[in-house]
Formats: sequence, C-alpha cells, structure tokens
Amino acid sequence: MYFTLNKENVVLNFNPSITVRIGGPDDFYVVEVKEFRDNEDFPSHLESYKITPHAGKHFWRDYFSLPIEFYLDFEVSIHKVIDGVGLKRIYTHRFCDYGKYVLFNLFTDNKVECEVWLDRVKEYERLHECKVVVNTKFQELNKKFGYYYSPIQIDYYKTYNIGRFPKSSEDFRTKDPRKHDKLWFGNYKTFWSYQHPRPWVELNSQEIIDDILGL
Repeated sequence: MYFTLNKENVVLNFNPSITVRIGGPDDFYVVEVKEFRDNEDFPSHLESYKITPHAGKHFWRDYFSLPIEFYLDFEVSIHKVIDGVGLKRIYTHRFCDYGKYVLFNLFTDNKVECEVWLDRVKEYERLHECKVVVNTKFQELNKKFGYYYSPIQIDYYKTYNIGRFPKSSEDFRTKDPRKHDKLWFGNYKTFWSYQHPRPWVELNSQEIIDDILGL
C-alpha cells in the first residue's frame, strides 16, 4: 500500500511480512508494531525502532522490517518528532484483510495434502471474508477460487506461504541464550522460526497450516 500522510510518502507491505518505508523531510521516524493477543482490548508491544529516510550508506536504517510471516493480529504505528511536543503518533493501521485480496502460496507436491490445505484456506476465507487467490502446482485446484480469473493485476494486501520451511534465521534473536533455539519478541512472544510458530516435524498437514494462518 502506498499513500501520503502530509509530507511523508509511506509504503506499507505485508507480503509476506511487515515492511514499512517512509520518504519524508524529517531526519527520523519511529515505527512500532503491537499485537492484540487473545482478543485483548489493548495491544502488547512487539517490535519498534528508528528509521532514517536520509540514511545514505546506512541503508539498512531507511526502512522497518519485521520478518514474521505467519498470522498476527497486529497494529502498525508511525511516529515523528514535533518541536515542542516530542514523539507524536501520526499514523496507525490495524491488520484487517476484510474484503481485500489475500494470496496463498501452497508449496507441496502431494495433491491430497494440497486439498487439506485448501479446506483450511476456505475456513480462513470464511472467518476473514477476504478475497482468496491460491497458487499451487495443481491448476485444477487453483481454479476453484473465483478470483483466479480476475482480469486485473492484483495488489495483494497479504501473502501467506504454506509449506515446510527450514529454520534459516541467523540473526541475534536466534542466538539469544536466554531463549535457546527460539525467536523472542516483546519479552512475551517466542516462536520457532519466522515462518512457523512451532517446529513442523511432528505436526500433521492441518496443524502446519493452522499454525501459519492462526486457525
């Protein structure tokens, strides 16, 4: 999603994880992500840091990225420094795919498993009332969802990748000795990898997709 706030140009992307880019006149902005846990009214802080539109060589600081790909009930906020006020929130967006296009990439060579996953995608569609597009190696299954024939180039609100993905993270969170072999956010949330909340080795096909889609 691309939009303009005042003098800021913002790109907000959830495909497949949260990325925020800001082009603006100020020297820095703060992006924050909070999670609503178990239908709570007040969210818990998950991640935040400063980004600098004019970062120059320090290019990794000119955007915000939270690489969690599975479902979260989250809220993204953007803050800036205003003279005489301090840090002020200028934008908030809570994840809501109601009526929006959502892409589901299903990575499996097993047609029976693919059909199990498609049944769970239909359940996600029922709960969220989004516009589902599926991508599998089985064209006859892809065509079961009406938006397969959409004549327009779709701007997806969210992308989910369903499969058995290796734990590839090598960042400092994976190596944190306080939570051995787990990723740790917000001092309350731990999970196995950025693609899977739990190790998938002992999970069946439905449990794998239910984990990813929050079902």
